[in-house]
Amino acid sequence: MPAPGKASRKLSQAVVIVHGMGEQRPMDTLRGFVQAVWSYDRARAPFYAHVADPANPGGEKINRSWITPDSRTNSHELRRITTPYDVDGRRTDFYELYWADITQGTTRGRLAAWVTNLLWRKPADIPRDARGLYVVTLLAVIAVLGAAFVLATSAMQGHISWTTGMLVTILASFVVWSVDRFGLPYFGDVAAYVRAEAATVEKRALVRDRGLTLLRRLMMDDGYDRIVLVSHSLGSIIAYDLLQILWADFRPRKLEAARDKARLKAIRAIDKATLKSDDSAWPDKLDDFAGFRRAQWELYRQLRASDADHPLPWKISDFVTLGSPLTHSEFLVTHNLAEFRRGIAERLFSACPPIADTAAGGTVLYQEGRGRWGKPQRAVHHGAVFAATRWTNIFDRGNGWLTGDPISGPMAENFGPGVENIQVELRGSLGRVFTHRLYWSLKATGVEVAATAGTPRSHIGVLRDAVDLGRKLEPSQAAPTTPARR
Repeated sequence: MPAPGKASRKLSQAVVIVHGMGEQRPMDTLRGFVQAVWSYDRARAPFYAHVADPANPGGEKINRSWITPDSRTNSHELRRITTPYDVDGRRTDFYELYWADITQGTTRGRLAAWVTNLLWRKPADIPRDARGLYVVTLLAVIAVLGAAFVLATSAMQGHISWTTGMLVTILASFVVWSVDRFGLPYFGDVAAYVRAEAATVEKRALVRDRGLTLLRRLMMDDGYDRIVLVSHSLGSIIAYDLLQILWADFRPRKLEAARDKARLKAIRAIDKATLKSDDSAWPDKLDDFAGFRRAQWELYRQLRASDADHPLPWKISDFVTLGSPLTHSEFLVTHNLAEFRRGIAERLFSACPPIADTAAGGTVLYQEGRGRWGKPQRAVHHGAVFAATRWTNIFDRGNGWLTGDPISGPMAENFGPGVENIQVELRGSLGRVFTHRLYWSLKATGVEVAATAGTPRSHIGVLRDAVDLGRKLEPSQAAPTTPARR
């Protein structure tokens, strides 16, 4: 029996964060994220787990955590951050899927080829929410080409003074240097991963293999019954790909009517919200959005435990995207919205809610054969990962490229009305200027925009609710409901 005042011990949960683009240092993203969702959320830990902050011993106490070696990441540069048992009797392990080292070395030619592909399209194929991105990219290309031209011809400009020629050369050199210093490290990652081309296939495969190795090990670890996949920026595209690949392997199969009643009941609840893959328009919103989210959680609960008939469990309950360029998928990943929707219909991409097995709608199930005693067996199709995984997307839409996070945005148009889109307004040391990296910053201030009920949450409160360490929908789960604190 647990000691008085202590919750009974439960299986652990894992939170995996996939960092964004740029020259990331191992564990930098992970440390900051853990501070936001665990260390400074004192309501999540019992009083005896509150300790002085080593970085500020005289300040507010924080929740204890440890950095421990772990072999699952296949890297000695990375560690696992683990917590003590929380108020619900559960430990959480935080992992980082680090991939920046794989995409190093992108050439100017590869970046130029990607930018050319981005710009070379009809005006009608540029979605409204991506027009700002298109214009800024076009202006940047014009500036770089102009600088390169000036740099190449400055030596022949005998009709201008030596001083003027030197200034022009310095300015042009600065523009070219900026491309090497900032363009390649950041947008080179995008060019190396986003689109499948001959020059990118190898690096894409290496990134995915590293992610799949980590997630498969966590999925098959009996010590965990839940995984939360959190991703930022370009990392959200990587994480989305990993989800689809994993679901194809771990999805529920060989379901029989009598033996798998609970699983089939949970799947039928999802069927009420499935999308059609024909030419009909998707609904702007679901009639019962909260009910759909509950149904996703229930199906995850039914699938998270393995047995002799179903040896592969599905444990990823939540997918959280922060500042995600997936909002521009029809522009970045495919050529236009029609091509992206075709990919949805062909199950190259997964929608939320999932599309039905038939174009006219209905169920995500199909019959795949018969069992040992001739009983019909059914399976959920490989494009239905969001039948059992909730998707929460947090974004900061500002005034074009002047404020907010222009990379981010809502997901409904591309991925369906089952994604919970939450807009926040972030402010950092530069105010509202480019807030792309502030979603888990404790130094930034932020507030939920258009809160559906009650007082708007802080950006940290929104993040904590999305990760949901307290599992609000878990039966008999007495999760604390105190407001988020810094």
